[in-house]
Amino acid sequence: MDGGRQEPERNRRVPQSGYGGRIRPPEPAPERDLQAARVEAGRRVLRVVAIDSTGETAVVHAALARLGLDLDCLDDAGVGDSLHRTGDHIAFVDPSLRTRIVAAVPAAEGRAVHAAFAAVTTERRHDVHHAEHLAAAAVGPDQEASAAIAALASEAAARGDTAAAGELFMRAAGLSPTPEERAGHLFLAGDSYWNGGEYTASRAAFDAAYIGTSQPLVRADIALQLGQLDMYQRGPSFARDRFVAAADAVEPYDIDRAAMLLVHAASTVMLSSDVVGSLALVRRARALADKGDGTATIAASLMLAFLSLLGGHIDDFDELFPPLAELADQLKDTVIPEADLFLQLVGMVHVYAEHWETGRVYLGAVAHRAGRQARSATAALASATLAELCWRSGRWDEAWALATSELVTQVTLTGARLWLLAFTAHLEAGYGRADESRAHAKAALAESVPMGFGTAVMWSAHALGLLELGLGHPVAAASHLDRIDAIATAYEVVEPGTMWWQADHVEALIRSGRTHEAARALERFAASSARAPRVWASATSARCRALLAPSRDEAEQWFTTSLGHHDRLAAPFELARTLLCRAERRLAAGSELDASRDLNEAIAIFDSLGAESWSAQGSALRDAMAAATGPAVDELLTPAERRVADAVAGGMSNREVATSLFVSEKTVEFHLHNVYRKLGVHSRTQLVRRLPRRGPADGSPDTSHSAG
Repeated sequence: MDGGRQEPERNRRVPQSGYGGRIRPPEPAPERDLQAARVEAGRRVLRVVAIDSTGETAVVHAALARLGLDLDCLDDAGVGDSLHRTGDHIAFVDPSLRTRIVAAVPAAEGRAVHAAFAAVTTERRHDVHHAEHLAAAAVGPDQEASAAIAALASEAAARGDTAAAGELFMRAAGLSPTPEERAGHLFLAGDSYWNGGEYTASRAAFDAAYIGTSQPLVRADIALQLGQLDMYQRGPSFARDRFVAAADAVEPYDIDRAAMLLVHAASTVMLSSDVVGSLALVRRARALADKGDGTATIAASLMLAFLSLLGGHIDDFDELFPPLAELADQLKDTVIPEADLFLQLVGMVHVYAEHWETGRVYLGAVAHRAGRQARSATAALASATLAELCWRSGRWDEAWALATSELVTQVTLTGARLWLLAFTAHLEAGYGRADESRAHAKAALAESVPMGFGTAVMWSAHALGLLELGLGHPVAAASHLDRIDAIATAYEVVEPGTMWWQADHVEALIRSGRTHEAARALERFAASSARAPRVWASATSARCRALLAPSRDEAEQWFTTSLGHHDRLAAPFELARTLLCRAERRLAAGSELDASRDLNEAIAIFDSLGAESWSAQGSALRDAMAAATGPAVDELLTPAERRVADAVAGGMSNREVATSLFVSEKTVEFHLHNVYRKLGVHSRTQLVRRLPRRGPADGSPDTSHSAG
C-alpha cells in the first residue's frame, strides 16, 4: 500500500469501546475548558472554606464574593459532599481533610483569601478572626495587622492569660513597621511573660526591646524591668549596677524616671540586708523626685520611710509614714499593678509594728490582686509574708498552709524561691522537723551566699539557730545566730520586728556559757528596742534579763515584767518559751509547785501549736521533776485522785478502776478529769510519763476504801 494514500472511509475499522459501543468523539475545546474551570473553581472554594475560621456560612459567602466565587461551584466540581452545611454554619465532614487542604494552599493564594476574610470580619465579635486574617495576609510589616494583634494581646493580659498575651505581643512586634513600635510590643511581651513566670522568655523579649530602641526614656523603662530580673536571677549587686547606670543615663531627660530607678536600686540593695547603702540610694531618689513632677514622690517617700524604720530612724519614719498609710487605704481596692509594691511595703510595716490585722488586710489585698492577674512571684511573696504574720500570732496551721501552697512552692524566680525556701525552713524549725529544716536552710544558704541575698542568708541562719535551740543544742544554735548578729551589726539593721531572732541569740549564748557575750548582745537588743519600741522586744528582752539575773528575786521580777508585756500581744509561742524559762529557774530554786504550773501551761501551748521539740523539752523537764519530787504530785492531787491516777497509770480501764476501788465509773471519770487538769496532761500515755509509779514499798493503790 502506498504510504501516502488515504484508505477509503468505508474500509476503516471503527474501534469499539469497552462497553460495546463506539468511543465518543472528543468534546469541543471550549466545553472541556469550561468543565476544567468549574472543577478548579470548586477546589478554590474548598480552599477558601478550609481557611475560614468562623464556621459561619454568611462570612464564607461574603469572602467568596470578594474573590469572585460562589458556594455553588462546589457542586459543579463534585466536591460538595466534603462539607456539612446546616443553616448558618458550614464545616468539613472530615477535619483532617481541612488540615491537608490548608497545608497545600499556595502562599500567594492564601494571603489573598486571608485578606478577603479580614475585609468581611469587621464586627466586634469577629475581632480575633479579623486580627488573625490580617496577620496571615501580611507579606511584611503591616501597621493594621500589628495593631489588631496587639489589641488581642492587651485583652489576653487583662484577663490574666499571660502566656497568650506574651505570644501575641511578640507577633505584633514582628509585624511592626517601625523599630520603636517593635520595641514597644517587645516590652509588653516581656512584661506579660514576667507576670506569668516565664522568665527566660521575658528576658529575651526585654533584651530585644532594649537593643531595638535608641530612645533614652524607653531604654530606662526596659532597664527597670531587666533590673528586676537581674535582682532575682543574678543577685542584688547586678541589679543595683543596672538600676544606677540607667538612672544616670536618663536623668538629663526625665528626673522622675531616674528617681524611680533609684528607688528600685534601694529596694534591691535592701535584699542584701545593706540598710546603710539602701538609705543612701533612696535619699538621692527622694531628692530627685522633689524636683520632678511628683510621679516618683510617693514611691521614693515610702521606700525612705520603710528603710528609715529598718535603720531605726524613727523620727523620719513618723514624719513620712502616716500620709502614706492613708493613701494605702485608698489603693488597696484598686487593680493597678503598680500599687502592689506600695501595698506590700505598707503591709510589712504593719507586721513589723505588730499591727497584725491591718497588715493582714494589705498583704491579703496584694496576694488576691496579684493572684487574680497571674503575677505569681508577687502573689507568692505576699502570701509568705502573711504566713509569717500567722506564725507570730500563733496560727501555725494557717502559716504552714500558706507557705506550702502551690502558689508559693511553684515559684521559680531564684531570689524569691530562696527566700521562700529559707522561710519554710524557719517554720519547720518551730515544729522541730529537724531533717526538713536543715535541708531547706542549707539549700537556701548554698545559693544565697554567692548571690549576695543577705535576707535569705539571715532567714536561713535563723531557721537553723531556732531549730538547734529547740532541740537543746545551744552551742550549735549560737553559731548560726552569731551570723545574723554580724550581718545586722555591719549593715545597721535596727528594727527588731523584721525577724524575731535577737532573743534567740541571747538565750543561745547564755545556755552555751558565753554569758559576757550574751550580756553585750542583750544590750544591743535593748538599744534597738529603745529606738523602735515593740511589745515582742520588750517581753523577750525582759525574759533574757531574767535568765541573766544573779538572784532568784531579780529573775522573778524580770519574768513578771516579761509576762506583763506578753499580755499585750498575742504571741503564744514566745509566751510559752517565757513560761518554760521561768519553770527552769523556779525548779533550780526549789519551787517545784510553781515550776510545775508554768510547765503545764507552756507544754499545753506548745502542743496546741505543734511545736514538738519545745514540747519535748518541757515534758522532759517535767518528767525529771516528777521523778525527783514525788511528793509534789501529792500536793496537787487529793488521795482519791491519786489512787485513780495510780490505777490508770498501771494500765487499768475506767471500768476496772471502778471495780477495784468500789466506786462508779462516773466517779472514776470525774477524778480522772481533775487529774488531767491538775497535772496538765491530755492522755493516758502522758499520765504514765508524768506520774511515777508507786511500788509496794511506797504505797500501792489502796483498794480497801472507797475513793469517794
